Amino acid sequence: MKETKTLGVLGGIGPLASVYFTDLIVNMTEAEKDQEHLPLFMYNDVFIPDRTDYILGKSDVNPLPYIVEGIGILEKVGCDYAAMTCNTAHYFYDEIQKSVNIPVINMVEAAVEYAKEQISSVRKIGILATDGTVKSGVYEKVIKKHGLECEVPSDENQKEVMNIIYNQVKAGNKVNLYGFMNIIEELRDKGCDAIILGCTELSVINKDFNLSMESHDIIDAMQALARKCITLCGKKIKE
Repeated sequence: MKETKTLGVLGGIGPLASVYFTDLIVNMTEAEKDQEHLPLFMYNDVFIPDRTDYILGKSDVNPLPYIVEGIGILEKVGCDYAAMTCNTAHYFYDEIQKSVNIPVINMVEAAVEYAKEQISSVRKIGILATDGTVKSGVYEKVIKKHGLECEVPSDENQKEVMNIIYNQVKAGNKVNLYGFMNIIEELRDKGCDAIILGCTELSVINKDFNLSMESHDIIDAMQALARKCITLCGKKIKE
């Protein structure tokens, strides 16, 4: 039997998404009793500076040292793997991995791989994410590495994506689901075979409205990360 590894989760980025991620880990693991679940440490560091603001030059406070320190804490308590509940933080992925001694499971890679697994004929992937993730090309680089095309919303719709992320989900306000689905429809009209929810706040919307269950072209990056974490730590996915 494969040895079970301990997962460390750097959360707080954002807090609601982090709670959802641990919920995914529990509910997606094949287990019939407590002892068959995955051992997990969560460090909910809400003081990590905004990643998008730094990437776009709106803030000079670099989140990288905070992220490295957080994963270092998880490493010290004995975690074998680490995961971050923030897509935008993967802008710093290479530097983070060089600075810590445990593997950091890459959510962006996991999401693109899962899209290819779920939709074998996929050719073009649409990305819904923060301005920091979109403009830095975090997803675009990985998608092109896999030989696929990448598409993002129009400027007007990208502003609405940011509004949904920051002023609705993060702020704890009601989500404009109609507007959100119109943005998804725009990406479909642009020829996208798959649409990745590349922000963990958008994953919360998926949880609340079961979007990926009803539309199989919608790929939740956080669900993809949870699947990767479970298997790498030696457990099976509950089908």
